[in-house]
Amino acid sequence: MEAKISEEEMCVIIVYGIVPEFMPHMAFRREKHYKTSNKKEIKCPYCGEVFKVVDVTVKLELIRYPKKAKIPLNKSVSCTKCHNMIGIIYKVA
Repeated sequence: MEAKISEEEMCVIIVYGIVPEFMPHMAFRREKHYKTSNKKEIKCPYCGEVFKVVDVTVKLELIRYPKKAKIPLNKSVSCTKCHNMIGIIYKVA
C-alpha cells in the first residue's frame, strides 16, 4: 500500500556520498551490456514508475516536506513519466 502524496507536499531525496546518477555535471561510464545485478531501482514517489537505477550500496533517503517550507535544495529533477519535480539534497562527507 502506497501513501498518497497531496498537492501541498514536495518529495526530496537525500543522497549520501557520491552517486554518479544523481551528481550534476558528472559523466560516468556504463557497462557495455546493461546488467541488473547489484542494482536497485528508485521509483518516483508520485507515480511509482522507475525514476533512476543505482548501485545497491548507495544510501538514499526520501523525505516529504510541505511545499511552502524553505528547503535548501541542491538540484531538482523532473520525473520522465508524470513530470513532477523531485528535490535532491547532497550530503557528502
